[in-house]
Amino acid sequence: MKHLLLIVLILPVFAFGQVNILNATTPEQIGAMTDEEVELNNNDPLPYAYVNERDVLFSKTIWEVIDLNERVNFPLFYPSDTTLVRDERRPLIHYLLVNAKNQTIPFVYKKDNLKDKLSLDELNAALKYQKIKKGEGENIGLERIINEAGTKKDFLLNSNIDLGEYNDVDETELNDDEFAQFDNDMDRLIFANNLLRPEEYSEEIFDYADVIQYKMKGIWFFDKRHAELKYRPIAIAPVVQTARSKSDMKDNPDLKPVTVDLFWIFFPDTRKILNKADAFNESNTSKPVNFDHLLNSRRFSAYIYKEDNVYQDRSIKDYIPENALMQLLESDRIKEKIRNFEQDMWSY
Repeated sequence: MKHLLLIVLILPVFAFGQVNILNATTPEQIGAMTDEEVELNNNDPLPYAYVNERDVLFSKTIWEVIDLNERVNFPLFYPSDTTLVRDERRPLIHYLLVNAKNQTIPFVYKKDNLKDKLSLDELNAALKYQKIKKGEGENIGLERIINEAGTKKDFLLNSNIDLGEYNDVDETELNDDEFAQFDNDMDRLIFANNLLRPEEYSEEIFDYADVIQYKMKGIWFFDKRHAELKYRPIAIAPVVQTARSKSDMKDNPDLKPVTVDLFWIFFPDTRKILNKADAFNESNTSKPVNFDHLLNSRRFSAYIYKEDNVYQDRSIKDYIPENALMQLLESDRIKEKIRNFEQDMWSY
């Protein structure tokens, strides 16, 4: 009896919510769907209902931050180290980034207005940072460049590299901002043409653990036909620590991380992908929740950092600067304003 009880207690831990684990005869069959499951499985997301503009009595566009340090948001972040789990478990950033790079998601954008497209080259450049070593006393990196040519520009010219608009530029006449841009472009050309040996530079590459937050743009609207306040996600963006920031913090641990919006994606473009991607369900590992359902049903914690407004959609921190408490209270005020609209519809 004791042995039977032990088996019952251990089995759920071993199962871990993976498809076909109970019926697998080899480890390779774990996570693979049977022919019957493939036939019965419908991987298309539930389509959004058509909303007639005349039925929208009220709407408000909001931008929110999903902080991945909050426990309730952990299913969006983990597993950050995918070497520790099987292939069927991946974080949200995996599905967004992989499909953006292979262009299964047709377009990614630079900003939340979804106007300027981000090219694949720009995306790949944002995922890594290469730094030329000073090489003091070793005649490598920057020291070798200076010894051989004097400047990075002359080093490139000696290698017969076309500098384009920089061919006739005198770097001594540039101001600080112009020289910083010039120097960055020289580094880019040096790396693009593989003019350095591996020991002459360091490299930082983005990994999934660098995701700090997600930003969500969505619309709350009151559908008078159904007499219901509804939410519709419009766009999503991963907020990540830059590869350059990671490199700088290795040299100076006292620096604070620098974060950027890696890209913005039109949310409907992701629905079929996210509907096939399961997040970990801590309450019941045999019933995972797909990311499409998780985000549409708002099973996450977030705070508002911006609402649409007459001031060019300025963010809260623009009119309440340097006061985190008041910014949070303003976020709550906007939430209550939206909630109260529906509540007031039923007040007489």
